[in-house]
Amino acid sequence: MWLAAGAASCAHQGVNYPTTPGPCIAGPPTSEPVPRSADSLKIVTWNIKWGIEAAAAAEMLATEDALKDADIVILQEMYEGAVELVASRLGAGYVYYAATLHPRLKRHVGNAILSRWPITDDRKLVLPHDARFIGTGRAAVIGTVTVRGTPIRVYGVHFATAIAVGENGIHDQLRRVMRNADSTAGPVLIAGDFNSTRAGGLLLEEGYTWHTRRIGPTAAGGLALDHIFTRGISVASSRVGSIDRDNLPSDHRPVWALIALAAPVSAP
Repeated sequence: MWLAAGAASCAHQGVNYPTTPGPCIAGPPTSEPVPRSADSLKIVTWNIKWGIEAAAAAEMLATEDALKDADIVILQEMYEGAVELVASRLGAGYVYYAATLHPRLKRHVGNAILSRWPITDDRKLVLPHDARFIGTGRAAVIGTVTVRGTPIRVYGVHFATAIAVGENGIHDQLRRVMRNADSTAGPVLIAGDFNSTRAGGLLLEEGYTWHTRRIGPTAAGGLALDHIFTRGISVASSRVGSIDRDNLPSDHRPVWALIALAAPVSAP
């Protein structure tokens, strides 16, 4: 999570990109998806603190048993170079949209979707409520990832902190994503840094499966902020976890879900 702090002034304000597409990059996969049974789906989400240690994070994503060979990887707090570095290490295709030019970092901050399956129909969804004090905005990245013939609408999210917009503001940002997801009748995946331990209840009320509901701490302060939700996917069971070790390349843990499907993900 990144916190809004400091006095409000033009010199310390974020530069947001409320129009679509704004700054964005995309690239195709450079390696084939790993052969795996059609009855499972592996998802990873990770807030790689401002993308600073992207190389170390990329190595973990490529080699850690629980993380490697994911069908879909969703990353937060990224800038263009960090996304390209991770995607290159994984051989993955990617799409990235910047939400803001951060006033302290002096570079873009946004979310990315990575996959070795095709990513199409990508776009940015601008979210309501800029942060207090520094005015930085948030945006979700959207892409359709076609896994074994089935298109899944994927939302990579990183909502603001309660300090920046209040808990109600976080809920408003999630509702904007939910309304957009209602426009598709197919499978939906929403994952990322929610910066809230309570917002997930809104998705439960709308019939989403909260795979990481009992994940345990995922971020500094012992809070469970990083989550994975699906809708329209027939789930038999799911195993989830996070990587907890010394000297992680972020203040968040990478979170994974291996979803056993009641019916294969295949063309409808």
